[in-house]
Amino acid sequence: MKVAISVFKDSVSTVFDASQHLLVLEINGAGEQKRAMVKLKTIDPIRRASQLSEEGVNVLICGAISMPMQAAISARSIFVYPFVRGKVEDVISAYQDGKLGQAVYALPGCRGRGHGRGRGRNRGTHCSWR
Repeated sequence: MKVAISVFKDSVSTVFDASQHLLVLEINGAGEQKRAMVKLKTIDPIRRASQLSEEGVNVLICGAISMPMQAAISARSIFVYPFVRGKVEDVISAYQDGKLGQAVYALPGCRGRGHGRGRGRNRGTHCSWR
């Protein structure tokens, strides 16, 4: 399985649509096997989804992501964990331990309540996977 994390320096990139680099991890039952940094070539949702697919990515972990970008990526059967924050190494450990849904890894405003509760346009709907 290949897991990609959008990165900026040593943290998850805040906005996937504007990110330029991915850390791609090959993970099996025994844990991480291989790492590679990949430069994202475009900001176009269809082309970016295509690049992820060509890299063999199965899972994308990222910060904020637009609905068109997430839809394009999901259409390629790539599972997206959106609105994640934190240091890359901490996020990798949380993913492998099944703890990525904890509030400490959620961008501010993302509490996992889901489906429009609270005030504001679309508030909470982006976190329903948690």
